Amino acid sequence: MTTSTSDSTYDEIMVSIRDTNCMVHSWHPNNNHSSSSSPMAVVVIFHGFLAHGAYPTVRYAAEFLAEAGYAVVATDFPGHGKSEGMRGYLRNADELVEDGVAQTQHALSLYKEKAGLPLVLCGSSMGGAIALSVAHKLKGGDSSYSGKDPLLILMAPMLKLNVSSLERTALQCLDFLAPTAQLIPSSATDASKQYRDETKRRECQDDELTVSGAKLRVSSALTCVDLTLQLRNNFASITNPYLLLIADEDVVVKNEGSDDFYEMSASTDKTKKNYPALHGLLCEPSPLFDEIKNDILSWLRTRL
Repeated sequence: MTTSTSDSTYDEIMVSIRDTNCMVHSWHPNNNHSSSSSPMAVVVIFHGFLAHGAYPTVRYAAEFLAEAGYAVVATDFPGHGKSEGMRGYLRNADELVEDGVAQTQHALSLYKEKAGLPLVLCGSSMGGAIALSVAHKLKGGDSSYSGKDPLLILMAPMLKLNVSSLERTALQCLDFLAPTAQLIPSSATDASKQYRDETKRRECQDDELTVSGAKLRVSSALTCVDLTLQLRNNFASITNPYLLLIADEDVVVKNEGSDDFYEMSASTDKTKKNYPALHGLLCEPSPLFDEIKNDILSWLRTRL
């Protein structure tokens, strides 16, 4: 641990996770409504592609979850936010998932004195794909996690991208030659097509820790494509209870992937909700933001 800042409700601290110094953000639960000092659950939030653990869309969720009595932890992936590493560089899908597992284990270690707390994995866009991948990894028994299957909250998850098999082959060739080169045109749309609320959109645009640039690193682009393909092979084995939130006006990810997941997953407790929203679901103005927030909190309450 190298640095630490905190207040009564939020703190951030640099921690070595898989031999990389990563910034860990924690929001402490508000238990004023309860006589218990124990959080209702530990919620691990994974940030989206090129964002970080305190990015507005992560923080909005973390704040209302902490206010409702949950302990929330989000970590900047290597090369993102305040963590060490080459900016915007994702080596491959397997390492990305291993990082997510390690982040989850660290989050649980922060509350190890409160044994048996439920675990919730949450994420939007790429973060939703990571949450789903981590849940599958934990279920596989190849980690130290031995608790109940975590609950999943998937917000506009990146489960399918508009990339052909020929384009993926080209990416693989480029990745062999120059994995860190910034050669791939960004398919991300402008902020006005991702975040509807003007104030929240400006906050996202002005965030200085976001990895920006017109070109993406080759390996990072291939990592996202491979992550979606690996997940599709695992759809049928997912039995975790989950809440799937879909933005009907999404132009960043293909909602077909979420629909396929809902149909193919083996979970007996699965909920899908569609909203007239852009990709950044939590960047919608009220009353839609309040509806999404209340749906998430209500879904959690009935399962905890």
